[in-house]
This record gives sequence, C-alpha cells and structure tokens, in this order.
Amino acid sequence: MFTATSSGRGRSSRLGRTPEPDTPYRQAQQLWDSRMGSSLAHARTWRTAAFASLGLAAAMATGVIVLALRPAAVPFVIEANQTGEARLVGPATTAYVPSDAQLAWHLARFIEMIRGLPSDAIVVRQNWLRAYDWTTQGGAQVLNAMAKEDDPFAKVGKRTVAVEVISVVRASPDSFQLRWRESTYASGTLIDVERYSGVASIVIAPSSSPEQLAKNPLGLYVHALNWSRDLQQ
Repeated sequence: MFTATSSGRGRSSRLGRTPEPDTPYRQAQQLWDSRMGSSLAHARTWRTAAFASLGLAAAMATGVIVLALRPAAVPFVIEANQTGEARLVGPATTAYVPSDAQLAWHLARFIEMIRGLPSDAIVVRQNWLRAYDWTTQGGAQVLNAMAKEDDPFAKVGKRTVAVEVISVVRASPDSFQLRWRESTYASGTLIDVERYSGVASIVIAPSSSPEQLAKNPLGLYVHALNWSRDLQQ
C-alpha cells in the first residue's frame, strides 16, 4: 500500500533548491557584471601594450645615444716623399686638391692593375674590381671593351706580365700622358718586352662618403684611356 509523505522536510530533500526568479534587476546585474569583466580585460591588454611600447622606446633611445657617442671615422690624407717619410696633410675633405704627384702615382697603379697579369686569378679579379672603382661610366666601357678583346683570365697560368711605369706627366688640365714597359714571362722565363704610350683623361670628383673614400681617396676617375705600342723599343 502506497503512502505519500506530506511533510515539508521530505519534499525539500527531493526537489532541491528553487532557482532565483529571472527578474529585471537580475538581468541588469548580469549585464553589468559582463561589461565590467570585459572592461577589466581590455584594461589589462592596454596596460601590457603600453609597458611593451615604453620598453621598446627606451631600447631605441639607448641605441641612438650609443651611436651618437660613438666616434665617427674621419679619413686623413697622408703624403709620402721620395724617401718614404710620411707627412700628414689633413682630413680628406671635398676641398682637398690632390697634387700632380699624387695623381701620377694613382694613374701608374691603375695601369699596373689593368695591364699586368699575375699568376693568381684571385689577384687578377681584385685588380680589375679595384680599377673599376677608379673609372667613370666612360672609363668602365673602356675596360669592358679591353677585357672583351683580350680576356686576361684566359691567360692566367700560362703567362705572367710585369708592368713597369716609366713616366706619368700632365698633358692638359684634364689628361695625363703615360709611358710603361710590359715584360711577359712563360714558366718564369722572359719571352717578350714591349713599350707602350697612352693618354688618360681624368675627372676629379671627391666624395665625403667613408666607403667611397676608402676605395678612391683622391676622387680620381679615369674617363677615357687610349694607348698604343711603341714601334721603337
């Protein structure tokens, strides 16, 4: 026989807690809690971003200060007399005007680089790259035509050519006359000696760039070069 229990205690243990009614006040409280939580999350994100930006700005400022305090490299011009004694001329500025002796030395070195032929292909390549640093666009075209007509790399290991510059004298305000001798060797044996004469047209264009000053300190550029073999050796 079934008997129903009507006591309040038994009914409460079977049904559990009664949910709170969904009133307008309850809805407003939930909406407020949701908005406040979102605002707090956004605030934390902005604080993190602000601290990161401040750290990056501080690092950049430190780098700028370090670079500003670092001493700048200033190239200087140093001359050497006939005995090899060095003499400080001064900073290599755009106002510096090289002497004819200095221009003659660099032009002689230029001839040695493009007409000489070492036994090492790496040295040959370095000489030609350095020679291109001393040419204008017109001078570079001269070197291109020269290498195309007589490829120096094709002779590496077969011949060596030693160049001896005899004289370099000014021919006009923008040109120098050069005379040199080329001695050709095969397996260490001298097989030929030839003399050449040529005229180099130059342009003086000093630069303030440290990189360019390292490559071409005098700002001397060969714009054109013509030469021929002397018939009377």
